[in-house]
Amino acid sequence: MMASAALAIALASLALLLHGRRIGWWPRPPAVAPGAVRHRHFARLTLRGVVHFGLVAVVLLAATGRLNAVVAFPVELQPARALALAWIGPLSWQPLVVGGLSGVVIATLLDRRGHRFAFGDLRGVMPARNAELGWGVVLAIVAGITEEAFFRLLLPLLIAQVSGSALLGFAGATAAFGYAHRYQGARGAIVTVVAGLLLALVYLVSGRLWAAMLAHAVIDLNGLVLRPLLSGRLR
Repeated sequence: MMASAALAIALASLALLLHGRRIGWWPRPPAVAPGAVRHRHFARLTLRGVVHFGLVAVVLLAATGRLNAVVAFPVELQPARALALAWIGPLSWQPLVVGGLSGVVIATLLDRRGHRFAFGDLRGVMPARNAELGWGVVLAIVAGITEEAFFRLLLPLLIAQVSGSALLGFAGATAAFGYAHRYQGARGAIVTVVAGLLLALVYLVSGRLWAAMLAHAVIDLNGLVLRPLLSGRLR
């Protein structure tokens, strides 16, 4: 099992490197004619997420005989969950909802007053026109599903199987999560690491991968759809 897990880690790392090579260190919106919609650009971003993260996660989980971990919390990660439960307690959704809505309102008010409040450079993935908002929704949902399967389940599980430490599994996966978002700049990568830790806590405390997927999708919908729409920045 350890040998197969080590091989799976190598293949997952290769997929992560290929994704980074395709996305680039500092992606910028492609040059398009005035008024044009970047359908091809967003389609490529969506496909890369599906292939490099979602498909790789499913294939490697199936190959290692752990596809059931998508719905059943892995026993290898139970020590980390026990620590999270002892620290936080059972997950309550009310503070998350209130905090998320408050963040949307505050960020939008800042935008409307001319304060471009951003944790990183999102120009390469953020819709710039009303006609691109649909792609923002697609990207948010795809990222929520595929990236959580890859960074909150596959990598922590494989690293825990090899190292024997669930905490090391989540630490390594969270660092890789920040690396995958380095295109947002140094500040964006750091914030992404923090977000990865919070998403890991959601997964650990709830014991449900879909809860982390939902939280991730909501965060991205806020950044890629709600804020651009409510702040009036779209053309």
